[in-house]
Amino acid sequence: MELKRYDEIESFPFGNLEIRDMTPSVFREAKMAEVEVPIGADNPPYAAAGNEKVYVGISGDIEFKVGGERVRVGRGDVLVINRGEQYSYHNGGYEAGRLFVIQAPAT
Repeated sequence: MELKRYDEIESFPFGNLEIRDMTPSVFREAKMAEVEVPIGADNPPYAAAGNEKVYVGISGDIEFKVGGERVRVGRGDVLVINRGEQYSYHNGGYEAGRLFVIQAPAT
């Protein structure tokens, strides 16, 4: 068993985002993290090269652009980014947003 205490894990800056790596030590290839997205912050275009990504909205309202299509992710929403898809996201809302992301190799 492994328990990671949220308050014991330091976040680190990643551009204008804050990342809290929640990946269990037993994971060899998959990763899990909380992403804090301040008002006005964005994640520039990126291609999910070899990995599938699952974003779960925790709070706020984050606008994703995936392959030219726009979609908003709010609390409880789940968005899957397939391997190779080009995507970006932006917080144009009125409150800081938080996402939980799970990244795993495509099968």
